[in-house]
Amino acid sequence: MRHAEALHGTHHALEQVLQGMQLHISGELLAADIKTALAYLAQITGSEITPDDLLGNIFSKFCIGK
Repeated sequence: MRHAEALHGTHHALEQVLQGMQLHISGELLAADIKTALAYLAQITGSEITPDDLLGNIFSKFCIGK
């Protein structure tokens, strides 16, 4: 039951992200919803994804202009 609730929370937070993207909401506000989704997923996995982990993953996969 706890996992189902966490998945529902994750889904809701990601729906907020998608709506925000469609409305051209600022990145800072989108990031807050993404962080909420990650927190819900951490309830399932038992491991929290830190902002440093997330940034490291982004920078390792995407070439961001210099």
